[in-house]
Amino acid sequence: MIQLLVRCIRDRDWRCHVSRALGLAMLIAVVIYGRIAMSSAPTPNCMMVYALSTQEEALTESIFPTFEKAWEAETGHELNIKGVFGPSGTLAGQINLGAPADVAILSNAQHVTQLKIGRRVRRKAQPEVLGYTPMVIVTRPGNPAGISEFADLAQPGLQLLHPDPWSSSAGEWAVLAEYGSAFLESNDRAASVIQLEAIWSNLRLLGPSARATMTLFELGAGDAFVTYEHDALLAQERGTPLEVVVPPRTILASHVAVIVDDNVTSAERPAVQAFVDYLQFQPVEPAGFQLNRAGFEDRVMLLFIFNQQLAVQNQPVFAEPVGPQIIRSTGGRHQKTIPPDAE
Repeated sequence: MIQLLVRCIRDRDWRCHVSRALGLAMLIAVVIYGRIAMSSAPTPNCMMVYALSTQEEALTESIFPTFEKAWEAETGHELNIKGVFGPSGTLAGQINLGAPADVAILSNAQHVTQLKIGRRVRRKAQPEVLGYTPMVIVTRPGNPAGISEFADLAQPGLQLLHPDPWSSSAGEWAVLAEYGSAFLESNDRAASVIQLEAIWSNLRLLGPSARATMTLFELGAGDAFVTYEHDALLAQERGTPLEVVVPPRTILASHVAVIVDDNVTSAERPAVQAFVDYLQFQPVEPAGFQLNRAGFEDRVMLLFIFNQQLAVQNQPVFAEPVGPQIIRSTGGRHQKTIPPDAE
């Protein structure tokens, strides 16, 4: 700038050069001021939540918008929450590969361990348990195959759908239920493996996630499949014709949330932590879920504290036998029939 001024003064047409120099200086000042103004202007914060596919409706239609409004009312800052949904195992793999998740909602605590191994989550971080849901069997209306327990999935000629255990935690929980239900009854590992193999001999299609398997069923594929009870009830709320069978022995799947520490800055952490805290007080099941648990809830509730203790050790827990139950959808309401000997 100084050399330009000196050159302008020596030049006969120095007035023209001075004008150009002043114009250049003003342009530089405007650019600097603009950048400062843009950096100081309030911009909406964005939070990325990676969650298992069966939670999409509850999060996008209720929890996300409710928390956004509450956060803005409390802090005066706008917050936009965006969700990515898919199989829990696939999401954990994507996060380990660098996906920009701030919060992960997964259906298996072992997937949180994978994030710790990938150094995306602090080793001492404990996942927050958001809730439990039993694994159930979904059948066609009228339950034409007469299914009442997991062993019935091995009957000849049954067309079985199944969430893929390699990508979906629903598939992993389903395998544990199919194996564990036999083991609880017989205490015989060999007999439990035989039942599991017999069930899988009826396999016709694998879905990459619980929600994808439900979609296959809605399109007319298969006679039955195993999934989370809350997702089966959501399908009924959407009007899907199906019946839900709660076997006499089943497993309670737990869903967890964890902050992806590697992606969250110190400035972002208050909002992210507040969101995870908020999740612990929000129902992840569809409306009316508790009403559909009559006759089953009392015994399962007794196991919740025990489940939480074993969840830390990554050990599955099975519910006590309570008798086969069938939940039917009638005009948007759920009616459950329980054999007299189970009451």
